[in-house]
Order: sequence, then C-alpha cells, then structure tokens
Amino acid sequence: MNKKEAILKVYNCIKKETAKKAMSIELKKQKTQLIDSKVGGTPYLPVGAEIPVDDEGKQLTLLAQINCEELVGMEDYPRKGLLQFFILMDDCYGLDFDNQNKQNTFRVVYHDSIDDNVKEEDILKIYNPYIEDEDYMPFEDEFKMVFTTYEEGITSEDFNFDEIFVKKYNELFKDNQIESFWDLDDDEESFDDILEEINDEISGCGNKIGGYPYFAQSDPREYDGLDVYDTLLLQIDSMDDYENGYIMWGDGGVCNFFINKDKLKNLDFSDFLYNWDCY
Repeated sequence: MNKKEAILKVYNCIKKETAKKAMSIELKKQKTQLIDSKVGGTPYLPVGAEIPVDDEGKQLTLLAQINCEELVGMEDYPRKGLLQFFILMDDCYGLDFDNQNKQNTFRVVYHDSIDDNVKEEDILKIYNPYIEDEDYMPFEDEFKMVFTTYEEGITSEDFNFDEIFVKKYNELFKDNQIESFWDLDDDEESFDDILEEINDEISGCGNKIGGYPYFAQSDPREYDGLDVYDTLLLQIDSMDDYENGYIMWGDGGVCNFFINKDKLKNLDFSDFLYNWDCY
C-alpha cells in the first residue's frame, strides 16, 4: 500500500466516524426576492427595526440571508424565519482579527417570523450600507442559494483533524506509528502532490451550512479558548468566475461563521465567531 492509499484508507474510516449532516450551497447569480436565501441583495427588515451598524454608526452590508424553512433535516438549526449575516465593507471585510467573536463590525441577526407585508422599496429607503472602497467588496452581484443535503466527514483543515487522524492511523498501521499527520511527509513520495490529488476529498472547500470548515491558512479555534465554537454556521468560498459570479475573499480565501452547538439549539446568536483568511 502506497502513501496515498494509506492516507485515503485512514481518512475513509474517520470520515464515517465523524460524519455530520451538511448542506452544500450552489450560488446562482440573479436578482433575488426579499425573503430568499441569498448572498448580497436587500436584507429583509421587520417594520420598526433598524439596519445593524458598528459603534460609529456605519451601516453593515448584508453578506448572506438564509430562509430557514429551506434547512430541512438540519438538526439544531432554525426551522423557520430568516438568519442574516452582516459585515462592514472596509479593507478587512469587517473582521477585527483580535476580536473575532466581538460583534461590532459584523453581526448575525435572527428573525423568528416573517411579515409578508414588508416591502423591499421601503427597506431600500433606509438601507445605505457603508462602503469604504468599491474595490474592498468581496462581491458585487447578488446570488440565490440552492441547497443540497449531504453528509461530510471531518476535513483536513479542522483543528481536531490531526488528533483524530493520528489515532486511527496508529490503530491501522501498528508498525509505523506517527505523532502527527505531517510525519507522513518524507522524500519517498511528493506529499504536496498527494495532498493536491485528494484535496477535494478532504479539504472541505466550497459553500455550505454545517459540516466541517475549510481554511486558506489555519483554524482560529485552535487558540485562545475559541474551541467552544464547535458548529459551522455558514461558509462562503471564493468564486473566480466573472460570467457566472465573482466572490473573492482577499487572494482566493474563504469566510466562515461558527457558533456553539447549544447556543444554536437555543437560537441564541449573540455569540459567534467570524473568520476569513486567504493565501
């Protein structure tokens, strides 16, 4: 058994053992309706509510909106209403890297019911999000979301991956014990080539709700007690396609939102983790 086969054998085992239900998101560039699941566009806003702002009064931009009735079969996620993700359009997409869980220039908002009498034209009278520079925006168009349910095992980017992989590898290959996934990197075979070949299988890239995350750099939950954010709420990846839709986080990066599972069950979106990184 060569190294690639050994890695895939181990991964297929832990994939089954760590499987979580997830929803992949296909993004279709088009004009969206007010209560659609979407990236960009006009946010739904109840009568009398206000657009989220930062502590300087700058309006945040709607990054994404989820119509929760579409989250069929997703345990712990809301079953009704709208879940919204807002960010400030500055040069860091609203992220304070020193305070990734302190809501100010980013926000998650949950509306547990929808008022069908709300009109988009009324919201547009007050929706005027701050944009520091058009070039800083990770997207310009709006996209309707189309969901597909699937199961996903732990990805290689998740901070728990190394420990889980090493334990299973050492169970299966008792004569070749390792202490880290990267112990398999040697001169016999090109480790980079192997990882590139199986990247789609184990990396976790793409747009999704639930499942496991992908990072261009590393998982921030590995540090500073952030491991309490154990559930992937939303992931929006880069799309380098000007004809069908262009989304770009820095230089080909990815954006993630995480929450604690118990808080998600209780529909408490006051505490979450926002992250994006790029190559």
